[in-house]
Amino acid sequence: MYSRHRMINPLLGVYYGIFTAVYIGLVVFLLILEHMGVVDRHLLYALTVAAFTLSVSIAVAAMTKTGDDFFVSGRRVPAGLNGLVLFVVSIGGAGLSGLFGAVFFLGVDSFALLFGVFGGVILTGLMMASFVRKAGIYTVPSFFEVRYRSRFIGVIAGLCVMLPTGLFALAELSIIKIVGPMILGVSAEISLVVIFVVAMLIILPGGVRSMGWAQCGLAIVVVLGLIIPLVIVSMQLTNLPIAQLTYGSLIDDIEAFKSVRSVAEVNAHEVWSGLFLDEKHAVKLPFLTGEAGLGAASKFSLMVIIALGIASMPALVMRAGVTSGVFQARKSYAWGAALIGLLILTLPAYGIFLRYMIFNPEMKIVLSNLPEWISVLDGAGFFQVSDLNGDGEILAEEILLSRDGAFVSFPFMAGLNGTMQSLCFATIMAAALASFCARVMTFGKLFAFDLNIRKSEIEADVGGQAVMIWTRIVVFIFAGLAAWLVYQFDFDPFQLFFAGLIVSAAALFPSLLLSIWWRRMNKTGLFFSLLTGVVLSAGGLFVTNLGAETAPYGLDLVQLGCGAVLCSFLVGIIGALIGPKPTGADLEMLTEIRTPGGEAVYDRMLRLAMPRRTNSSG
Repeated sequence: MYSRHRMINPLLGVYYGIFTAVYIGLVVFLLILEHMGVVDRHLLYALTVAAFTLSVSIAVAAMTKTGDDFFVSGRRVPAGLNGLVLFVVSIGGAGLSGLFGAVFFLGVDSFALLFGVFGGVILTGLMMASFVRKAGIYTVPSFFEVRYRSRFIGVIAGLCVMLPTGLFALAELSIIKIVGPMILGVSAEISLVVIFVVAMLIILPGGVRSMGWAQCGLAIVVVLGLIIPLVIVSMQLTNLPIAQLTYGSLIDDIEAFKSVRSVAEVNAHEVWSGLFLDEKHAVKLPFLTGEAGLGAASKFSLMVIIALGIASMPALVMRAGVTSGVFQARKSYAWGAALIGLLILTLPAYGIFLRYMIFNPEMKIVLSNLPEWISVLDGAGFFQVSDLNGDGEILAEEILLSRDGAFVSFPFMAGLNGTMQSLCFATIMAAALASFCARVMTFGKLFAFDLNIRKSEIEADVGGQAVMIWTRIVVFIFAGLAAWLVYQFDFDPFQLFFAGLIVSAAALFPSLLLSIWWRRMNKTGLFFSLLTGVVLSAGGLFVTNLGAETAPYGLDLVQLGCGAVLCSFLVGIIGALIGPKPTGADLEMLTEIRTPGGEAVYDRMLRLAMPRRTNSSG
């Protein structure tokens, strides 16, 4: 059942080349039909449905009955394609929309967020990926279980991982609830049902295998949706297609427009706080001067906490296990970082172009003849205009956008046709779906391997069919429960995404780092490090209302998160020093995990367990 060293399919590049060609061909076909007047201009859901349909087709084609494929995709995923998955999972729809809004409203101050995501992927690749791949385990808690040879540690870590995984899943469903009705043309509850059904069709046929190959397709949709509309707008505004290199030429024009458009000065810190409240407000800060109410130390702390949260994100860390070896694992994170780098270069261009369109006095919005798209965005709660000075025209300070409204407003304000609007909206829907699938599958594996109370030894993992059935049941229940919670309650997507990063950074990063890089680390230190990180980070989220408020003594969530990380490190070190020294077997296990060559530790344990299980059943 657990066959290893199978060759990577040499035609995978061809298959995804065909996928890309089919998707681009559909875009061109819709452009032709729209130009001929055959399809409606406002067919916003077309390319989203196409992306979902193609991804489900890939998932069904990747159906498997083998446990090896179901949980680690047969360890045959090439580095480049795994990098695509790492890219889309690390940001998701909630992160993409939130980062776009941050860049638009805060300018260069938001770069701390972008560099944090980039640094997190780099940290994972350099400090964790190769060791996780050599361990060969299926979940982060299982890594601790194998590392310390303790079932109890695996259970405790599994309980700790549940919180950030749940927060990330709720964040993705929340962004679907917000943008889904406008894009799909259905109610919020139907949007959630659609995502639930599509996610189940992607995950249930083949687990990590079907999910991973579908995520590659969704990631391609995200990349195309980010690049193609930007090239078109760049040609309109700068006459050059490479927006990442030319958008700076518009910054001086925007500053000149400000004197014409009369933007009022406001409390800068309120704009920063607005990122965690998602209230509609005008653009109030210059793009370059960095006046968002944060000093250099605060921005550095923000970058660090995001980097640590991304680096220890369970769904991201475990993607190292699907590659064919340690070298491929490191290489895949390099590809993921390269794509994140492309995102870092792309989002500022989007932000500048949107500002240019808002501040340019030649691009007037007349109150007596408002475009239809304003009523669409206003009805969705993203956009609001009001003629405050009574001159009959809408000025920059009279255009109010929400954080998530910045992304969905861009194709409308740029005057893109219906097909390009559909392409933009498919981007955020595909990113949210891909990320949600990763969180749901992580939760399923947690219950199958780490929180399974009937499991007492490694032999239990060999029963592939029973474990796969149990995982599918948990995936279905968790996805349904998450969708119900989002339907019942209104959550802020970026708040939940950021909260998940805080918990991951405080609870998991110190534990992973000390377990890999410090030979003196033991079960006692790990136990107290995990609990300290979870308790302090959860407490920080509670007292700050998920970052929307300040804590006592004027502390914000970023400061509390950094303090939680530091305390988790210190408590882990102190616990390890006062606890018993690691045994020879523990040190031998660590040495083997640190050795890049040879068979994965968990694979060997499963292989050796199979004869014992066969003999006991006979």
